[in-house]
Amino acid sequence: MMSKTHLAVGIAASLAVAPASVEGLCFALMGGSVGSLICDIDRNSERPTRDYKQGWGIAFTVFFAAFMHESYVYWQHFRADTIFSNPVVLICLGLLAVLLLFSANGSHRGFSHSLLMFIASSVLIFFVNRQTSLFYGIGFLTHLLLDVINKKPVRIFWPAKGFCLNWFYADGLANRILLLTGVAGCAALFMLKFQLEIVSFFS
Repeated sequence: MMSKTHLAVGIAASLAVAPASVEGLCFALMGGSVGSLICDIDRNSERPTRDYKQGWGIAFTVFFAAFMHESYVYWQHFRADTIFSNPVVLICLGLLAVLLLFSANGSHRGFSHSLLMFIASSVLIFFVNRQTSLFYGIGFLTHLLLDVINKKPVRIFWPAKGFCLNWFYADGLANRILLLTGVAGCAALFMLKFQLEIVSFFS
């Protein structure tokens, strides 16, 4: 499926399991936005499409807005001096950088779309910032599921050959339906959980 569809569905799935709190929603937006698109880091070797650039632009905006809202909480729990003095976090950041570099130089829908990449990156992100790791994983898995249902093989069990269900074209009618469903789901879930937070705040 297309980038904006991956983003909308990934964020909607993350919001669905997020706690009904401002903090929970912000972490869901941060993790879901990155996880839902990180698989396509392997498209750097291709000429970026308009949809690809728009998807990452929206993802960055969502991530940055949520991060800025939670910046005070973030720096209370993960201060810069603590991060860079923690050898575990430093090692995880280094391994994550290597993992992303390896993924970026692979063929499209190869290693970056594998369960091995999902497990390795989720574990590393957990040790760097555990609040976003669950939602990152959810976004990642929704990306894999959406890619499996279309007509180009995905190497989920890398290095084994890829497979797909061959149901839909990536840019066809199903993509548009999923995009609209994802956007509607994001809006409805965000409003519902924000209202629940307000109710619990005044109760």
